Amino acid sequence: MKHDPIVTEVVRHALETIAEEMGSAIRRTAVSVVIRDLRDYSCAVFDAKGGLLACALDVPGLMAAMAPALQATLEKWGDDVKEGDVFITNHPYMGCAHTSDINIFVPVFGSDKGLVGFTGVIAHHADWGGRVPGTAAYDSRSLFQEGVILAGLKLYEAGRPVQAIYDIIRENVRHPSQNLGDLRAQLAAARAGRDRFAALAATYGDATLRDVLAGLIDYTTRRVRKALADLPDGTWSAEGAIDDNGITPGARVKYVVDVTLSGETITFDFSRGDKQMPGGMNIPWASLRSAVQYALTCILPDDIPVNEGVMQPVEIVAPVGGAVNPAHPAAVSDRHIACERLADVLVHAMGKIAPDYCSAGWCVGFPVFICESASPKTGDGAVLLGIISGGAGAAPGMDGASGMDVHLSNCALIPAESVESNYSLRIDRYELIRDSGGAGAFRGGLGIRADYRNISGQPLDVQTEVEQSSEDSPPWPLDGGRPGTNCSVWMIEDGKERRLPSKGYFTIPVDGVVSMRGGGGGGAGDPAERPVRQVLADLAAGRISAAAARDIYGVDPQTGQRP
Repeated sequence: MKHDPIVTEVVRHALETIAEEMGSAIRRTAVSVVIRDLRDYSCAVFDAKGGLLACALDVPGLMAAMAPALQATLEKWGDDVKEGDVFITNHPYMGCAHTSDINIFVPVFGSDKGLVGFTGVIAHHADWGGRVPGTAAYDSRSLFQEGVILAGLKLYEAGRPVQAIYDIIRENVRHPSQNLGDLRAQLAAARAGRDRFAALAATYGDATLRDVLAGLIDYTTRRVRKALADLPDGTWSAEGAIDDNGITPGARVKYVVDVTLSGETITFDFSRGDKQMPGGMNIPWASLRSAVQYALTCILPDDIPVNEGVMQPVEIVAPVGGAVNPAHPAAVSDRHIACERLADVLVHAMGKIAPDYCSAGWCVGFPVFICESASPKTGDGAVLLGIISGGAGAAPGMDGASGMDVHLSNCALIPAESVESNYSLRIDRYELIRDSGGAGAFRGGLGIRADYRNISGQPLDVQTEVEQSSEDSPPWPLDGGRPGTNCSVWMIEDGKERRLPSKGYFTIPVDGVVSMRGGGGGGAGDPAERPVRQVLADLAAGRISAAAARDIYGVDPQTGQRP
């Protein structure tokens, strides 16, 4: 290193702290439930070329998607970056994930007036216009149905707002006061990070800081190459499928990855997967890159900093026109529901490379509930985006975690109080689903059930989506365990339940209930080998039923013993 390693480490942690503080700022000041309570945002710090320096570990599906968005924006503007500028972009074919994820980037200048880097905040806006409330839809057929497209524009120029951009946003979204409020929160967070980053330059000097930043990325690159070199060379494959293509029920779409390790480099080849879909679940390049980074970091030592260096030894092969890396203008707004399955496939492949990091399959069904309604307190309308959690897969030596927003998402469960304060809905149940985790010596995590009751006094239109609802694709077991359970959607009227299709637009009658049910993770090891005390503890806590204790684990609920 050119500089004292202690200085380098101090700068590294300072950058990570800046990203975390930006996250705290947007969470405190956001208007929408989706950002404030669901926490669907990420914050990061970048070098002057748009390379990731540090990020808060918020939503993995967004972390590696921000650098391509910033780099595409810088390619467009070149050297026309001034103090006071603010860039905004959401174009999926210019490095972004989907139109609802709005990127804000603020340049940081040193005392020499030279560009040092950028701060960035990406946040999911509950509605960004388009053909349906909530914007994201499995059955959209074109990018042009997916809301307002901002192709790497200046929201502020030399400190002055570009009013035309604000006017376009205001006239093309369903609830502009909410969107503009969330944009202000993103701006405040990014500018707070800018000030802290500039103070860092003042402390160490511009030239020194630039050298340290380059050294950080080089350090991570060397560490990742060393970790890869310690693994065996070879090619490992995995595959999986989503339930349908968004248009034709049952038309499954397959993802295949061939992972090749060769010395200090690793290649992820998606060439054998299916072609792009007619619907809206195609996965654009930025989201593909995030899924690859996530899977790779799962098998890396956890003290390696997450920055641009992680991806330096990586090659991604994904021909344009596939279900991953589709061709413009394929619809991508619902890419998140497919990304979880892709992450599951990638993690499965990585588990073959590094078995010590392997677990059983996770729930990747990603149940989503979208509803536009009015607040019972203020009467203001807004779109609710509710994500329901599933169970993680068990691993040798540990049970899977319950109620997790798994793999690439990592969002929170919106508190019932927030839902009931902001929408004409009541949460009848938030509960873990008994027996949903796959049985095993180590049990899979449990899924969550969320019941939304319509208390508006009139029918409410909703959109619901789940994946992994097909009986032939539950979360897979490991080493003799049992599979986890699938996801499902139910309508409850007058106490009677009926199962709904996995994706659809429905009307909740007055006092009716839509019940979203997440699946459980797969189990690991023979259930007969699970210690009796753990079976009884699960039984007492309501995680398993008496029938499961007796019939699957072989433990008599009455005597507490195995025959």
